Amino acid sequence: MEFKKDWNYRVLVVDDQREIHQDFEEMLTPGLADASTDDLAAAFTSEVDESFLPKFTLLHARSGAEAYDIIQAAIETDDPIAVAYIDIRMPPGMDGIEATRRIRAVDENIEIVLMTAYTDKSLGEIVREMELLHKLLYIRKPFAREEIQQITLALAEKWNVESELGEKRRQLEISNQRLEAVLDSTGDAIAMFDIKGRLLFANRGYEEMFELTAAAMKQMSSEQLGEHIKQYFHEPGRFGETETLLLAPPTKEFGEVTEVSRPEHKMLYRFTAPVHDIQQNVIGRIIVFRDMSKEIEISQMKVEVSRLRTELEMKYAFDKIIGKSETMRAVYALMQQAIESNITVLIQGESGTGKELVARAIHVNSPRKEGPFVAVNCAAIPESLIESELFGHERGAFTGATVQRIGKFESADGGTIFLDEIADMQPLVQAKLLRVLQEREIQRVGGTGNISINVRVIAATNKDLEAAVEAGEFREDLFYRIAGFPIPIPRLKERHEDISLLGHHFLKEYAESADKPIAGFSTGALQLLMSYDWPGNVRELENTIERAVLLETSDVLQAGNPALSGLHSTSRGNSLDSDSESLLSHPSTSTEILSLEEIEKQALIHALEVTDNNITKAAQALGISRVTIHRKLKKYKLLGKK
Repeated sequence: MEFKKDWNYRVLVVDDQREIHQDFEEMLTPGLADASTDDLAAAFTSEVDESFLPKFTLLHARSGAEAYDIIQAAIETDDPIAVAYIDIRMPPGMDGIEATRRIRAVDENIEIVLMTAYTDKSLGEIVREMELLHKLLYIRKPFAREEIQQITLALAEKWNVESELGEKRRQLEISNQRLEAVLDSTGDAIAMFDIKGRLLFANRGYEEMFELTAAAMKQMSSEQLGEHIKQYFHEPGRFGETETLLLAPPTKEFGEVTEVSRPEHKMLYRFTAPVHDIQQNVIGRIIVFRDMSKEIEISQMKVEVSRLRTELEMKYAFDKIIGKSETMRAVYALMQQAIESNITVLIQGESGTGKELVARAIHVNSPRKEGPFVAVNCAAIPESLIESELFGHERGAFTGATVQRIGKFESADGGTIFLDEIADMQPLVQAKLLRVLQEREIQRVGGTGNISINVRVIAATNKDLEAAVEAGEFREDLFYRIAGFPIPIPRLKERHEDISLLGHHFLKEYAESADKPIAGFSTGALQLLMSYDWPGNVRELENTIERAVLLETSDVLQAGNPALSGLHSTSRGNSLDSDSESLLSHPSTSTEILSLEEIEKQALIHALEVTDNNITKAAQALGISRVTIHRKLKKYKLLGKK
């Protein structure tokens, strides 16, 4: 057998006698690592060919306390020990029995061999009473060389095999959990039955449809479960006949439109198909119930979303940047020009406006996209380290420089370096940066030679660099070097129509991450987002939506959400017409239920109010086409609304 190089052959010897440790060193001397299967088989006969032992790593402890510390350290560093030989009788403090008890408490997988030179018959009884026999052997001194070699090799191989099996079981469990999460999130009711009609699996939708947990359904016989399910259908007799045909045997695919009358009336498409094992034998069937009443609406929404997304990506979007306002279109135009050249770019904007996203978008869409993108926050690096951070240092350049270090500029060779908050860069470093931009060469701290670099520089700041130049805080020559192509990023309140788009983007992202079925914003919540000034810009909006998703208890993000409470007192107070105000006056806890038509009407009224009766913008904010909004405005007689 060829010993795996990544297997664990770490062995701990715990004994207060120095001679025992020396014996183990001699008995487990490393041999060849490429033994054949026949050679290994010979190793388990009366004699072991030491040349075919793996490379054991021996650790030594002279007391139980020291052994316990070594085991704990091995666990903390994720470098576990496979086998431990522990002498039972050691000096007072912590004998082998107590050491084994404590080691078992922190590492239940380690293979333990208890050693003793005594023949006290009660020892075996003591060990059994301690319930330590799990993964534990018991040998007496003196022991033969071949005995130790055989035991150590066998236990180490056993530890590694069990570790691999445990990892595979863990990965399988994770895969099963992910699969269940996916099936729960589909919106369909899905169940799997065995060949005799007994339930094997049911997702959350199936449980909710038939008002029973999967565990409860598994306790029922196929006949009992069939009778329970049948009563939910509008035509229970017809459903029962179909079930009988499918059960004898379930070898064909089948689909039908059926109707349930409880817990609410729905038209469903029911589909069932056989499930096969790896030998293609039928082992059961899977059943899916899909709500037909939602299909057309979902299909239309998907087409519209796909159209809008494609349009946005083709015309406006770069990487993860979201926005379609006029101010953002101007930013996209500048970005496109920057992409087509290698000019140094200066991105200017308040904190939270997305300056790094713009820099990354320029990089990934440029000819340098295959190279690295290295971001450096100039304000976060101490003054004493920033030069070393940017340009690297040689070994011994200063106290603590024990090895050579490659700086950010060298790391970004062939790609882009992003110097964020460049206005906070110290004057000495500014001078060296100017030289790098002019000469395209760097010199490590403590070095004497120049190193050529091929790097594009993108800088960013939230400060007025021209004012900093006038105040003598920033070099004028460096300013003109980096400001050759400025890209100003607007504040969020200057791109008002992007708030809804960004809000829905973050809502979808964090709802999926939190596994919450939040479909959108209530009219009141959207009004709050649209009327707030957002001094923290896009970052503040994102953080607000993230908190709101975690705190929301309904399937629509409501205006009363605690995360939105801070928006009420600082909103600009955009006025609503009486119809829109009446809608917002209903709190999320109200017992009054509005019809879907009334909610749709109020949403249209609100969208027209917010967009100053701009039908195009209202349609975009609602996520529907102009044709659709015209049709709905006509339906509700809102075309002439002012």
